[in-house]
Amino acid sequence: MGWASADKHRLVAALVWIVLCLPFAAHADTSAARSTGSYRAPAECPDHAAWRATLQTRAGAELARLSERLVIEIQRRGGASPTYEGWLRESLADPQREGRHVRGATCSEVFQALALIARLGLARLATAPPASSQHGAPVQAPAAAPFVWSLTPQEELELARDPQPEALDPTPQSERVRWTGTALVLWGGAARATADADLGLALTARWKSETLQPFLLVGAYAGRERFDVSDTRAGARLERLALHGVACPLRFPREAAFGVRPCADLDAGLLRGSGVSVNAARSYTAPWVSTGLQLRAEWSPWGPLELGAMIGGVVALTRPRFYFLSDTTAFQADAIALRAGASAGVSF
Repeated sequence: MGWASADKHRLVAALVWIVLCLPFAAHADTSAARSTGSYRAPAECPDHAAWRATLQTRAGAELARLSERLVIEIQRRGGASPTYEGWLRESLADPQREGRHVRGATCSEVFQALALIARLGLARLATAPPASSQHGAPVQAPAAAPFVWSLTPQEELELARDPQPEALDPTPQSERVRWTGTALVLWGGAARATADADLGLALTARWKSETLQPFLLVGAYAGRERFDVSDTRAGARLERLALHGVACPLRFPREAAFGVRPCADLDAGLLRGSGVSVNAARSYTAPWVSTGLQLRAEWSPWGPLELGAMIGGVVALTRPRFYFLSDTTAFQADAIALRAGASAGVSF
């Protein structure tokens, strides 16, 4: 039993509407600033959890605990070609004291500079002499001393060199490409007569910029199926081999283990049809091209492991027809169809 053509078209139209509307929701989300307690930054910047993790990596767990005394603020300046400014102050200090102020072309530059400055200030605070005692009795601890943000010549040199790995790499963390080898399983599509799955392999690349989170997938898949032709005693065999490409400009949310992407896809390959249980059976190969929109979900449960799933609509740009006689069609590709898929990969 199959779906009526009108029902199928309505369902595909609904999916296309969802995929087209999702980027606007994602953009609306990214327009909000990250604000968590003493950490404030635009949405395209690393969040408070990333600040804590970076500071702990640079300064160690003991010094990172002192970071609760810090107030960090990053602001975006300009429009099409923005710059970023960052301030780092002590929460216990006089509000009129500016602390340290840095500027950078990207939020990542400002973020890393503030992290290094914070490490230097925390290290100096940790080496301050402890409270003394008189006649064996402890003296009441004085109020917390303010940070000293002026740097010694040695610290200025360290700030210039920054021995941390992320600073030695000239490519900001947010712009590095993450590559993943992926296995694909695809169901449905316009060039299909049964529910058999197609199997494939692909290479994906993803990275982040200040406004986008591009994702590209390039691979190939193949499949074959045998089916009976209605109203005849004959059967047919259909084989598929196609290149498969997917492009996604955005991710929602920007930074999380689980995310959703609106995507466009393109397939180009060959369909080969042949008769089964017929006299003088012949084979015929025809080009196959389709495009479509899909909603893609991805999940990184652990380390380099990445799992994905997708659902979307496919529009055939070519519709090959395979027949026994001119009036007996064995198979013809649908003009529009649904497709679903799953993937599993390892990043490197």
